[in-house]
Amino acid sequence: MNQNQIIILLSTAALAIYLISYIRKRPAALLSFLGRGAAGLSYIYLFNSFCIARGIATHLGINLITFGLSAFLGIPGVLLAYGVNLLRFL
Repeated sequence: MNQNQIIILLSTAALAIYLISYIRKRPAALLSFLGRGAAGLSYIYLFNSFCIARGIATHLGINLITFGLSAFLGIPGVLLAYGVNLLRFL
C-alpha cells in the first residue's frame, strides 16, 4: 500500500466509526441521513435532465461520492459538487 491508500483507508475507517456511534445515539439520524442523500441525488438527476434538455453537459454523475456529499451536507453539498465540477473545466 502506498501512502495515499493508507490515508484514504484510515479516513474511511474513522468516518465509519463516527457514523456508527452517532446512529447508535440517535437512531432517527439514519432516516435523516438517507433522506438528505435521496434529496441530493434527486436534485442532481433533475438538474442534469434540465441541462441535457437545453444542450448543456454538466458531467456530474450520480454515484456513491455524490450521495455521501449530499447526505452529509444536503443541497448545499450538491451545489458544492457542481461548483467544484465547474472549476475543473475552467
